[in-house]
Amino acid sequence: MRVYISVDMEGIAGVTHPHQVSFDAIHPDRTDYDRSRSLMAGEANAAVAAAFDAGADEVVVNDSHWQMRNLRAEERDPRARLLIGDKPFSMTQGIGRDEAFDAAAFIGYHAGAGNATGIIGHTYSNVVLEAPINGTPHNETGLNAMRLGAHGVPVVLVAGDDALAAEVEGLLPWAERVVVKRAHAALVADSLSPGRAGAAIGAGVRSALARLGAMEPYRVESPVRVEVDLRLPIMADYCAVIPGVERCAARSVTATAEDAETAFRYFIAIMRMAQVPAS
Repeated sequence: MRVYISVDMEGIAGVTHPHQVSFDAIHPDRTDYDRSRSLMAGEANAAVAAAFDAGADEVVVNDSHWQMRNLRAEERDPRARLLIGDKPFSMTQGIGRDEAFDAAAFIGYHAGAGNATGIIGHTYSNVVLEAPINGTPHNETGLNAMRLGAHGVPVVLVAGDDALAAEVEGLLPWAERVVVKRAHAALVADSLSPGRAGAAIGAGVRSALARLGAMEPYRVESPVRVEVDLRLPIMADYCAVIPGVERCAARSVTATAEDAETAFRYFIAIMRMAQVPAS
């Protein structure tokens, strides 16, 4: 059994503020961010250990946060392989190659853009306000599960806050949903301790893999209509240059794909192109 684990940071227990998940010229202090890197490693390792306990032969961890080089090699479970660095396929890098996976788990994930209480909620980037697929809003979990589903990989567990769990229930009702913190407001959470969060994730992974036969790859009906509502009209100007992408509103663009893999590629291309005039 081969297990794929995609690990983000905003949904990690104890994390509630943007300064904990990045740093920049305006906020150059790395103290909070570096602490969060260790918390991220702890939850990733809990998932890795549980996967091996459940019979996994190999586990691949994709560092899926920000610039995607957050996990320190010396802090991760040495049994797992690590995908690290800026990646063309972002949070789903490694899916769709010659390697096949039997299951995937999403750790440290968060609610989508516009969620009323989701901790640091967004959908891939602050340039994206909403990303409906065939008319249904999708957060990062949904978009990533769509691509994994196109390659036959079921998402068996998602861990983050309770706002995320509520969003995931509608898209992936079969998946285990591990709540490591409860959102009171966009930057306020009642959080488990790192130890209890890791224990909950481990129990969730073992439970999910024990009923792997009941898990389903997430499928969307073809053709797949991708729509992205962007923060500024100029972003739609730039994105409408992409072949196959059309403007459908002042800030929104759309594209229709023959399959989920192509739909995901459209979304990633639109999201990245939209960041160009914003930089």
